[in-house]
Amino acid sequence: METHEVTSVKLRNSYQTCIADVNHLFVKKGSLCILETEHGVDIGKICKRGMFRERKEISGKLLRVPNGEDLNQIPDIENIERRAFDVCRNKAREKKLDLKLISVKCLFDKTKIIFYFVAENRIDFRELVRELASVFRTRIEMRQIGVRDEARLVGGFGPCGRQLCCTHMKDGFDPVSIKMAKEQNLNLNSLKISGMCGRLLCCLSHEYEVYKELFRDFPTPGSQVDVGGKIFVVESIEPLKSKIKLKFQDMSIEVSSKDVIRENNKISVMPKVAQRLLNTAGDIQDDDF
Repeated sequence: METHEVTSVKLRNSYQTCIADVNHLFVKKGSLCILETEHGVDIGKICKRGMFRERKEISGKLLRVPNGEDLNQIPDIENIERRAFDVCRNKAREKKLDLKLISVKCLFDKTKIIFYFVAENRIDFRELVRELASVFRTRIEMRQIGVRDEARLVGGFGPCGRQLCCTHMKDGFDPVSIKMAKEQNLNLNSLKISGMCGRLLCCLSHEYEVYKELFRDFPTPGSQVDVGGKIFVVESIEPLKSKIKLKFQDMSIEVSSKDVIRENNKISVMPKVAQRLLNTAGDIQDDDF
């Protein structure tokens, strides 16, 4: 089967990544390149190279490494985008169209201008497109996006203090569910587990499989632990710290996960730890007496 040497290219002023045929060009990761895409000629930054067997997954082809003349066109393209943003927003207001304009992208060859917007309902923007086409004398595309794509385009920082995952880590969006938050023992308060877009945090899906693997070696909360004939209950677990919190009456005490033994569906602790827990439990009972 024929293979193709390809590279992923992050397109300028876009959240999209294009898989492009290298076309016998030598390009380094992080360098700029001009490529032909399904929408027209564009410019972007090389992300990574590899080999693909499926031709249908390739949506572009590298044309050349940009020269000085090519790079000098970028400020002009950015000016077109800024003007197009203002014109489109003003015309949408005049027509009382219920849309929120997010970003504008002009292709490198100026054959198309793409307007990204968010709207709750379907909008008839045919008249708006005609007027924009008459102003800019090029093809116009209105592209409705979701709130997650909006966050990716606008950018920002998450509650962790780092750049949003969707702006630099992900080519696409993986499904995220509340089950993933439960599996990671997180506070299910929607504000705690929601991103800037208002949807569940992308990082929940990144870490889900790791947490599933970690939890396999831990008893589930509510499990009973035999400590020298006394029954302790697993109150909570912290897999990243390798800690398990056990409860006996009103007492809570932490033990290391290495000290917990699981055999034949029975959970117990190492003898040295068991003695320490029993001594602590005995002290509490003596105080109560």
